Amino acid sequence: MGVVAACSGTTGGAVTPKPSTAAPSSSAGPQVPTIANPLPASLIQGDPCMALTPTQVGSLFSGTPTRDPAAKDTGVAKACFWSDVQRGSHVGIQLVYAWKHGLADVYAKKDQGFFKELAPVQGYPVVAYGPSDERPDGRCGVAVGISDDAAFEADAQVATSAVGTGDPCEDARKVADLAVTTLKGDA
Repeated sequence: MGVVAACSGTTGGAVTPKPSTAAPSSSAGPQVPTIANPLPASLIQGDPCMALTPTQVGSLFSGTPTRDPAAKDTGVAKACFWSDVQRGSHVGIQLVYAWKHGLADVYAKKDQGFFKELAPVQGYPVVAYGPSDERPDGRCGVAVGISDDAAFEADAQVATSAVGTGDPCEDARKVADLAVTTLKGDA
């Protein structure tokens, strides 16, 4: 697995989610899924390196991954990444504090690049998104709404040998599911 897809650029090797300042539209805007059991928005202020346990991270890689030494603040999110350099795979969690309206900020840019609704994880809506569709390159980022005013991103880059053999958005969704489990435990 590996990182990035739905990001606007890189900062010191880390990807940066596309920030959005658009408020959700109440009438003619895109339909943002309702979040029936919201988690505290304060979870987005936490340490993204703690969003996945060592056991969860180990389940995502066939080898032993390395982790960024510390979370990085990209200016729109706190981000943490794990990678298997030899296989070319990465996963990442970005707690996006710039999305003041949660997933509505992602939906507001629905027509400005790649956007695909995926099956929810544990009842929380998931959207694969980005400036372009990077699935052919083995990369995908998904946004997960945990409350009306909070969302996070999970990124996946599949191993070089696995590019083209599956949907990296499903890998990113799996990373998101694991992170939701951890975040629910912290709520």
